[in-house]
Amino acid sequence: MRNVRLLVEYDGTLFHGFARQHGMRTVQGVLESCLQSLLDEPIQVVGASRTDAGVHARGQVVNFHTTRPVPLSALHRALNRRLPDDLKVRSARAVAPDFHARHSAYSREYHYLLYQQEHPSVWRIRYAWHYPYPLDRERMAEALKQIEGVHDFRPFSVKTPPDANTVRALYRTAVEPTRDGTRIVLEGSAFLRGMVRLIVGALTLVGRGERPVSFLREMIDNPPERPFTQMAPPQGLYLIRVKYKPSPQGIEKHELENGGETDDATHLHSQAE
Repeated sequence: MRNVRLLVEYDGTLFHGFARQHGMRTVQGVLESCLQSLLDEPIQVVGASRTDAGVHARGQVVNFHTTRPVPLSALHRALNRRLPDDLKVRSARAVAPDFHARHSAYSREYHYLLYQQEHPSVWRIRYAWHYPYPLDRERMAEALKQIEGVHDFRPFSVKTPPDANTVRALYRTAVEPTRDGTRIVLEGSAFLRGMVRLIVGALTLVGRGERPVSFLREMIDNPPERPFTQMAPPQGLYLIRVKYKPSPQGIEKHELENGGETDDATHLHSQAE
């Protein structure tokens, strides 16, 4: 039994999210269907992050187990021939038996893109949130710094059961200018459903001066009675990379992170910058 790890990218526009759903086109469903047809055995794919409908990925990591001795270079090529144009495999490699794409990860990095030109663009509409308003990036960056660290992010989540653990660690944040807008960077241990998009929605209010810089931290420290609902749309969100610790079997961190490739995070979301 081999444990195989794939680094995949996808345009999430026409996918109903990552996780398999009956009767829906999902990333997991398409990957499993292609793998099962190639390997002629049941395959269950595990993903590092269950991205929502419309969300894109440059560096999603998945793993699966197989008994077939197919060379991984051949599997890589055969998969990409069968996969649709909006889902492709960047690399395929064998990993340690206990490697788990979700549980073994120690951080996920997401980027969110805002397109801030006055008029909408047909080339940006799938890959950024058209937000034609001025934003104070310094205020936004300061607001994000206040929520770095370990906190209960329940106010920035949707459809979360009352007994679920909603404590997460936010390791790094940034607000950066792009050629025609703004990029928001969030790297953390893991993210709750809707967490990044709700943070971005709150952040735009801070950037426009409609809320104080302390707004995000206040929501965490004193959760509002009514849920916060200003959620940024999905098309501006990208899973850029997933990071793993070095393997005791000798697989280095950078190999697990990006398959030995140079990852400048420009492929899918370069169109929106």
